[in-house]
Amino acid sequence: MSSLNAATDVLHTTLVDSQEERDRRPELMDGPDGPECEWASYERGRMHESVNAIRAGRGLPAIPLEDVIRVERLAVGHSDYSRKFAFYCAELAEK
Repeated sequence: MSSLNAATDVLHTTLVDSQEERDRRPELMDGPDGPECEWASYERGRMHESVNAIRAGRGLPAIPLEDVIRVERLAVGHSDYSRKFAFYCAELAEK
């Protein structure tokens, strides 16, 4: 299995696990594109942490949250949002 596929799987698991906690974060808050549910920010933050953990393990510098926000926007609206978001984050982790 390629390192990109492995990173995608790890990040997809992180995202799915985070999504299972949505009912614990129902409040609205300010997000990068306006008001959003607190769980959206939480999931994005977990993905950011996970991407940077993978990068650190490869000796790469941390990336800013804005990079994760950018790739999340590419995944929004797709029927396979979770897998696409995980894949795009894996690309961030690998470069």
